[in-house]
Amino acid sequence: MRKIFSSKRKNKNPQESSPQEIKSQESKVKLKLFDFITQEQFKKVLYASLIVVGVVLATVALRIVIGELVEDAEARTEYQELRERYWQASEPRDGVEGLDEELGDEEEAERDLSDLSLDELAAINRDFIGWINASSTIDYPVVRGADNEKYINTTFFGSTNSAGTIFMDYRHLNGFDEQVSILYGHNTRDGSMFAALVNYLNPTYLRNNPTITITTRDGRKLTYRVFDARLTDAWDTAYTIGIADAGRASEMFSNVPANASRFLLLSTCTRSNNNDERILVFAAIT
Repeated sequence: MRKIFSSKRKNKNPQESSPQEIKSQESKVKLKLFDFITQEQFKKVLYASLIVVGVVLATVALRIVIGELVEDAEARTEYQELRERYWQASEPRDGVEGLDEELGDEEEAERDLSDLSLDELAAINRDFIGWINASSTIDYPVVRGADNEKYINTTFFGSTNSAGTIFMDYRHLNGFDEQVSILYGHNTRDGSMFAALVNYLNPTYLRNNPTITITTRDGRKLTYRVFDARLTDAWDTAYTIGIADAGRASEMFSNVPANASRFLLLSTCTRSNNNDERILVFAAIT
């Protein structure tokens, strides 16, 4: 009897399973299902995910580029209108002597209203210190702010715009009378502002476009001659020479003309992935 009883205790219903066996079986089912999804659908899911991510990134990048181009166009229109008014005010009246006397009061008044003098430029923006003209593309007002941040994204009229304004380093308190003056401007996508500075890295272009003209706030004409240009970075010692050691400028710059008296540095960024990369153009009054 004991033997039989013992035997019955050892027999097990094949349909019954322990909790551990049930969990093991569930895990096996899940693994098989996962293996099925991995083998049959994982690549499709991965490809679809990559496409979605790519579309999102491309959309964001496109919106950034379009935004920059729109702002560049707005700034270009603003500066073109200002340029036309400025040069109209600067041009002699057809070079005819006695023209002022020949114009009637009404005609003279209308003409004055369409002109824009240096004083009026200063009235529009009190930070105005001059006007720069170089090659055939750089033709802008120049400002000097309380820091080197404001005019990175502020136009001459005060609008917020990524094209900004050509500005002088705020530490040059004597403006263009400093021995070394530094001007900054953006390398825009549409070729405006200081984008043309990259051309000076070509020796032929530099030789054919050597002149930079500055009209100061008080009406003086300063003519600089470009003597060098280089691809550098934001830590170039040239950025400090104008403030810390102006007396040694002729020693530290390359290819300096023997009779150079004052220096002008034009700086812009590059359109590379290196945010510290810069283009520097060197000019001097000789």
